[in-house]
Amino acid sequence: MVDPMSESERDAGTGWLKALFVLVVTASAGGVAIAGGATTTQLLAALGGGFLVSLVLLWYVVRTISGFTPSRRRGRGGRRR
Repeated sequence: MVDPMSESERDAGTGWLKALFVLVVTASAGGVAIAGGATTTQLLAALGGGFLVSLVLLWYVVRTISGFTPSRRRGRGGRRR
């Protein structure tokens, strides 16, 4: 039988997912710029813009999802006894 994830494992996994999300959105903006024949300056601008957009999207997704999950701060969540 497999034990439930610990809080530290859950937090580490969440951190990796957030970083991967930012990386994919940023790389996507760069890929579109390259496909469009962008210059180096335009590519860097696209990567910077993609990074900022990814942070805004991440903030929105985390905020939206937190409305559907129990909060650890209020004493709910975690393992059930």
